[in-house]
Amino acid sequence: MGRGIQVTSRQPALLLHFIFNYFAIKVLATATRNGFPIKMSFPTQPAFVVTAKGWDENMLRHPIMQFLHSHEQVFDGKKRDECRPYYCDDLVYQKSSGQVFHGEDAIRQSHDDYAMFAAHFHEPAFGIATETENGYQLAGFAKMYVNLPGDGERKYEDLQGRKWECVAEGGFLFEVVKDATGVLGMKCKSWKVFADPTPILSVALKKGIIPVEALMG
Repeated sequence: MGRGIQVTSRQPALLLHFIFNYFAIKVLATATRNGFPIKMSFPTQPAFVVTAKGWDENMLRHPIMQFLHSHEQVFDGKKRDECRPYYCDDLVYQKSSGQVFHGEDAIRQSHDDYAMFAAHFHEPAFGIATETENGYQLAGFAKMYVNLPGDGERKYEDLQGRKWECVAEGGFLFEVVKDATGVLGMKCKSWKVFADPTPILSVALKKGIIPVEALMG
């Protein structure tokens, strides 16, 4: 005779465990499908998360990206006089060194930090945008391409096929508020930079554009 099916003492418990998990998953799926909120143990909020290739259509789906693209065209175009409508009167600008500037000093410093470049261009790659009480906040990552004054080897290529002398990578944190007098109905309230300028500064030092003493102040 065959031995038949042997039932161990663990099988009933395992069967009950399987049945419980099956119906728990069914209940969770039904609740989600019917629109019942499934809450986490801490507060969350919706976010726009995007990975893109520069200023492409995917990146520009969100209003804050459209605003920052407009600003990039003016700022990277070195049209200093046209930048003012993009900023709040109490703008906060934080350099990668940690120095913080406010108001008109913030606007002036943001331009001064780029003054030594013959040309520059910001190319976004990633961003997380969330809505605030009166606007949006963006944490993003981008490449900054730079040409310095004078001759130099342009060995870095952006997504548009243009050649650049230097490239640096960094993060940015923007806070934008809704303002009918601003560009696209918005103004920048806070602009923080988290980047390593070493790749650019090393070339600038070699070309004698900035003295070593300037980095020690």
